[in-house]
Amino acid sequence: MEKGKKKRFIAKSIFMTHVRRIGWIRTALGGGLMYVSVFEFIFIHLTTIIVLYKWLLAPFSGLKRFRIRDYILLDRGKIAGMRLFDRFNCEFCGYANGTARIWNAEVDELASGTWGKGNILLRPIAAVYALCLLVFLLFNFVFSKILFFFIASFLGLHWTDTRAIGKRLKETNYAGAHGFPVRGVIRFAKLYAESLALNLEQIESGWCPLKHIETETTVVSDHHRNFYPREKLVEAIDALARDGSVSPKKPRY
Repeated sequence: MEKGKKKRFIAKSIFMTHVRRIGWIRTALGGGLMYVSVFEFIFIHLTTIIVLYKWLLAPFSGLKRFRIRDYILLDRGKIAGMRLFDRFNCEFCGYANGTARIWNAEVDELASGTWGKGNILLRPIAAVYALCLLVFLLFNFVFSKILFFFIASFLGLHWTDTRAIGKRLKETNYAGAHGFPVRGVIRFAKLYAESLALNLEQIESGWCPLKHIETETTVVSDHHRNFYPREKLVEAIDALARDGSVSPKKPRY
């Protein structure tokens, strides 16, 4: 009897597992709002990752180049037993989290280097980069905070403490090799990038806690270690039904 019950439960998707936990309204509204953020991630991908870093800064500064395919991992769409809608959700999680990973890596690279110093050509390029990045941050940061407020309200997620992040960046002298105002812009970018990654950790841990295929070059988030092997979809769904997430930050409801 228990085996039969489990089979019927497994037939439900990850989405339906959350419906059973918190109801249709919260699940549909919270989950649906996640897709509004696709514009945010596409914007980050095209502007900060490709245009500003890859095309504007990297060719002239000697900064480390990052391969997008090592960070944005779209490999969970063929996991056996996963429903079509859940496959789509997992691929979206892969894109969003990968975008946040590579952006954090690029900002860290900017913070640790001394690009632009002693190079007359790089000074105007750095100024253009900082100005464009600041305009982007002011718009997108506000949009991201408002959107996550509603997503978190419906799904019971935890609010990221941006004050604590900002305090730590200041205490560790993050981007200290750069002068004002570039240092401030880079810290603002890191504040946004890190808070975005922390928010996404909760979402991915609750909606697709299944491991990526790792190679020598792939880069996964730290929370990937909490995820279930790809062949353990049943166990992952059981965990979501029980706790709502595999993250240490369990949903409030």
